[in-house]
Amino acid sequence: MDFRKIEQIFFLVFIGLNIFLFSIYWSNQHEQRLVTSSNQREDILQRLENDNIEVEGTISDDHREGYYLSAEQDNFVSLLSEPANQAVASTSNALDKVLTSYPNSGTKFDLKKSANSFKRLMADKEFILKGNEYTYLSNLSRKDDDLGKIIGAQSYEGIPFIDETSRVTMDIEKENDEEQVMKYTQTRLKEIEPLREKMTLYSEKEILNTLYINNNIPAKSTITNVYLGYFRTLEVQEKNVYVPVWFVNIRTPDKTTQIEKVNALNNQVITNNLVPKVENP
Repeated sequence: MDFRKIEQIFFLVFIGLNIFLFSIYWSNQHEQRLVTSSNQREDILQRLENDNIEVEGTISDDHREGYYLSAEQDNFVSLLSEPANQAVASTSNALDKVLTSYPNSGTKFDLKKSANSFKRLMADKEFILKGNEYTYLSNLSRKDDDLGKIIGAQSYEGIPFIDETSRVTMDIEKENDEEQVMKYTQTRLKEIEPLREKMTLYSEKEILNTLYINNNIPAKSTITNVYLGYFRTLEVQEKNVYVPVWFVNIRTPDKTTQIEKVNALNNQVITNNLVPKVENP
């Protein structure tokens, strides 16, 4: 790759990152004005309890670390053309950067041991491409006695991508009294690299406080889960920018599930933010 092309790539990423940072600033100024109050220093767990908001599990005040990341979505064309991947190619097709596969009958899966079954299949090179890059996500997977939607994703230094651009989704059904993989879809990221040095992230307690003072947690609801993952916040031509995001699952009083998202780098609510797309910076 010549110097001119490298220079152009860095220029695109630089412009895209600046647009992304400006969009956060604009969102902060126009959409996510924080509500301040004199009792803001009160412990967030006590404030939730005062509003009859339950919390399942424990909430941490630990500060983890994460990055701004850049990555490109794989279109699978070159992988499917490799001789070593012909078994997967024979049962799959790739369209719009999504690979869809209908495995041969008899691909077993044990929903009672989902993590082990997922790991076993990801190690099978005749079943999936680059499966060793994916880990099981219990927070996103759903299962009952006969059906399951099992989800896994790539990760970067221990933090998974909670984003449609990096995901394996397996549909599990019972056939002939055996649980089997009937179909799976796969998306994959390549050329994952940090755009800035590692940064300290806001804690679970801090982001819950932000959601609370912005009235994003209904009274008499239940916080069922809080988990961290990389999420796409900007698209610059073929490159995407990802940031660490806290996901908060809330069961509302009417028994529906509400998912809130908070940027873990700046503690801003991004639940309803669209992903800006820059075609020709």
